[in-house]
Amino acid sequence: MGASNCKETPRQKMIGMMYLFLTAMLAINVSNEVLDAFSIIDNGLSKTIQTFEEKNKNKYSDFQIALEANETKVQGAWDKADKIRIESDKLSTFINELKHRMVKRADGEEYDINNINSKDNLDVPPEVMIVGGQGKVLKEAIQTYRDLVLSHVDEKDSTLRNAILETLHTSKPEKETKGDPNYTWESQQFSHTPLIGAITLLSKIQTDIRSTESDIVSYLFNQIEAESFKFNKLRAEVFSKSNYILKGDTYEAQVFLAAIDTTQNPKIVVDRTGPITTFKDGRGMYSAKADKVGEVKWGGVITYTSPSGIDKKYDFETSYIVAEPNVVVSATKMNVFYVGVDNPVSISAPGFSSDRVRASMTNGNLVKQGDSYVARPKVAFKTSKVEVEAQFEDGWRPLRTVDFRVKPIPDPIAKVAGSGGGKIKKNLLLAQTGVDAVMDNFDFDLKFKITGFTVSTIVKGFTVDQESRSDIFSQEQLDMFRNLKRSQKVYIEDIRAMGPDGVTRDLPTISFRIE
Repeated sequence: MGASNCKETPRQKMIGMMYLFLTAMLAINVSNEVLDAFSIIDNGLSKTIQTFEEKNKNKYSDFQIALEANETKVQGAWDKADKIRIESDKLSTFINELKHRMVKRADGEEYDINNINSKDNLDVPPEVMIVGGQGKVLKEAIQTYRDLVLSHVDEKDSTLRNAILETLHTSKPEKETKGDPNYTWESQQFSHTPLIGAITLLSKIQTDIRSTESDIVSYLFNQIEAESFKFNKLRAEVFSKSNYILKGDTYEAQVFLAAIDTTQNPKIVVDRTGPITTFKDGRGMYSAKADKVGEVKWGGVITYTSPSGIDKKYDFETSYIVAEPNVVVSATKMNVFYVGVDNPVSISAPGFSSDRVRASMTNGNLVKQGDSYVARPKVAFKTSKVEVEAQFEDGWRPLRTVDFRVKPIPDPIAKVAGSGGGKIKKNLLLAQTGVDAVMDNFDFDLKFKITGFTVSTIVKGFTVDQESRSDIFSQEQLDMFRNLKRSQKVYIEDIRAMGPDGVTRDLPTISFRIE
C-alpha cells in the first residue's frame, strides 16, 4: 500500500477538530451548557464508533470471502487481520468498562451511562484513572495495540505509520518551561477533567482504535491483491422487486450467482420457460406473465464453470403470490358516512405499505391523519365514492373505488329525568333543571343542544303554557310544576335542538302524568 493511499479522511479530520475543541474546553471553567455540549459530542462519537464497527464488519466479511476462494494465499493475512479484530474488540471493551466504572462511582448503583447526572464531577476521573492506576493500564494497552498494528505495516509505508503513531500517541507531554509540573500522559488526560469530559475523551480513543483498525485491515486486504478474488461460497440467488403482484401485471426477478465473475455468464435453466438468454452484469433476467391467482412456485438450475474447467450445478427454487386487485376500505364506526361529523376510516391495500397508498373521495373531503383517514361528506342522500390508489414502480395507479351512503345525523330524543314520557313524581319533576337531547343507539360521540321548548297543561278547562328559550326550565315553568295535581297531565312541546352540523331539529312532544 503506497503512502499516497493513507491521506486523512474527512471523518478523521472532523474527529480531530472535535478533539481539539474538547481539550480546549477542558482547560477552562465550563458552564452547564458546555457540559451538555460534551454529551452531544460524545453521542456523535458513539455513532462514529458504530459506523466504523459496521464498516470493519464488512471488511472482515470480504476477507472471509477471499479466504474461501483461495485459502493458501489469504490465510496469512487473514490471521493477522483476525488478531487485529480480537485486540480491537478487547481494547474497546476495556474502555467501555472504564466508562461504566466512573459513571457508577459518580451516580451510584442506579446509574445510566446514556444520561449522566454528575457531568461536572471533577473527583471521579482522577480517582479512577490516576490514583486507581487505570489510566496507566489504558496507556500500556494502547501502546501494545499500536505496536501490534505497526508490526504489520511495511517501513516504506511511512504515511500510514506516521498516521498511526499520531492517532495512538501516548507520549509523556513535554514541559513548556523549566518549572512546569512533570505530567504523565494519564494525568494530562484525566487530571482536573469533569466526568463528561473524561467519558468523551474515552469515546474519542475508541474512535481512534476503530479508525486504526479500519486502516490496517484495508491495508492487509490490499496486500493480498483482493481484487483478484471474485467468489464466495457459490450459491444461487433470486432477487425480485416484489413477491406480491396484482393480476395482469408482470412478475420480474433477477437470478444470479452471488459474487459472480462478470467476465463469464453462468448457464441458467428455468423449469417453466427453459434457458435464460438475457443477462445483466452476470445476472439472468427472468420474467413471467401473472396469468393466474395464487402462489406460483418456480426454480431451475445454475451451471457455473470453475477456473479449473469443472461444471458445478446449483439448484434454486422460489415462489411469489399473484392476487386480485384488492383494497380494504372500512368505516371504523359504521358502514355509512354522516354529514356534519368526522367519520374515521381505515384504508389499506395488501402488498403495499401505508406510505404507498393514497385515497380521495367525491361529495366531501378525505383527510389523512397518521395512517388513518377522516371522511367529511357534504350532501346527505348523495353517494360518496372513495377511490384508492397505490404507488407502483411506474407511478400511481388506481386499485378500487368503494361507494358509501351519506346520511344526515339522526334526530336526538328529548328527555327529562332520563324519561321520554309517562308517569312521573312531582318532586322528581321539580328537581330537574331542564330538557336534555340524548342520542340513543348512535355510535358517534356527539351532542345536541336544546335551544327552546314550551311547557303546557290544562287548568280549569283552559290551556296554560310557558316558553323557555334555552334548555333550562324558566321560573314560570317551575311554578307551573308546583301547582300540578295528581293525575294531571303536563306537556313539553315545540322542542328545538341544534346539532354539530348547525341544523335545528324539531323534536317530538314529551307527555307526563303526575303520580
